[in-house]
Amino acid sequence: MNNILLQNFYSEIASSFSETNQENFSCEISLNPAHPVYKGHFEQVPVAPGVCLVQTIKEILMQKFQCNLILTNGDNIKFLSLINPNETPNFTLSFLVKKEETSFHVSAEYKIGATSYAKFKGRFKVAA
Repeated sequence: MNNILLQNFYSEIASSFSETNQENFSCEISLNPAHPVYKGHFEQVPVAPGVCLVQTIKEILMQKFQCNLILTNGDNIKFLSLINPNETPNFTLSFLVKKEETSFHVSAEYKIGATSYAKFKGRFKVAA
């Protein structure tokens, strides 16, 4: 399974995912401020690219559910605050997942405490 697009972009510190808790779980993640993506986005004041935040959601789901996924719908994606990994590298990434036969309906949110930084609602299909 080829599930990592951006090597070392983030690391997972903890997770509440389990065999009995696959629908409503969270992960504690830490963004790597030294990742090369920040040289172009932007070197002096790095900002986590939105596409990388969505890719992180996909990669965590693929790792948890042990399948390759393809994003088919991004119904509602909101970037509410800039994420500078030098200032705020650690996040709680919460998931609500409705698993169907060949797809996953997903809501996810990047948060620190009560502050929301990004929200995602969409669908992934299982890749053949």
